[in-house]
Amino acid sequence: MLFFAAIWFTIIVGWLIHVAVDRHPGRRTGHRVVELALLWILVGGGAWGILGGLSHIGPQSDQTAEQIGYTQSMFQWEVGWNDIAVSVLGIGCAWRRLRGTWMTAAVTALAISFWGDAWGHFNQLVFHDNHAPANVWALPSDILMPLLAVILLIVYRRGQTRAEILEQAPLTSAVDR
Repeated sequence: MLFFAAIWFTIIVGWLIHVAVDRHPGRRTGHRVVELALLWILVGGGAWGILGGLSHIGPQSDQTAEQIGYTQSMFQWEVGWNDIAVSVLGIGCAWRRLRGTWMTAAVTALAISFWGDAWGHFNQLVFHDNHAPANVWALPSDILMPLLAVILLIVYRRGQTRAEILEQAPLTSAVDR
């Protein structure tokens, strides 16, 4: 539970501090506040996701499996690398140059991965009576984080001007224009 609480604490407090000290020209506009919230979910959550992924593949992976109510297996290795991949995609959104193209991909990958995880944790809880702490406490984050990211992405995209969309578009050659 502490791991999941720490993730949410970091995201919320980091976002609030970022909004308070932001020097962006559009600071404290609704669009910028939404952008920062989405970035903290993707980038801040991504940093925690790498730690979570490493816990599945590292030397303490047997303890991680036990906390979830499993025994160590090859599937844990695959889940760990999936967590790291989705996290790296989210962290890539920190760079403005990548943000336009990566943000939608990061939210899509987050939603598929986390909602798939949520379904697995739910099945373990309901059908296999798995009440292990990391199985039960993963559910709120696995459901709410991608849901919040999807909503924020939709609001963010709707608030973008045409100029902002073109600014974030990948560079193309003169032939492509």
